[in-house]
Amino acid sequence: MNNNPIPQLGAATALVQLLTENPHLPLLDWTLPEDGGPLVGVIVNPSVDMRPVVGAYAEVLGGEVRELEFVGSEGRMYSASLYVTWRDARIQVKGICSATTRAMAVAA
Repeated sequence: MNNNPIPQLGAATALVQLLTENPHLPLLDWTLPEDGGPLVGVIVNPSVDMRPVVGAYAEVLGGEVRELEFVGSEGRMYSASLYVTWRDARIQVKGICSATTRAMAVAA
């Protein structure tokens, strides 16, 4: 009998539970950890404000959304990130958009 659990099983189970119980959440590209790292959901869309996208996950998972502006290959960018532990699974959610898009959303 193999007593070594499959490293990705906990993260995969958490992802299935999260999306099954919350089908309203925005779509993200998910990566399962290979070595005990966090389950990672990412979306990059320069023309969509990412604060509400990541905020939807914060409402379900808890935690606080962290914001950052940086200069990338496409100019000034905005990142909203969430790092939480949910049902014993570490989860990172990140959304990236143009800083101009975020500024316009804040001004509206």
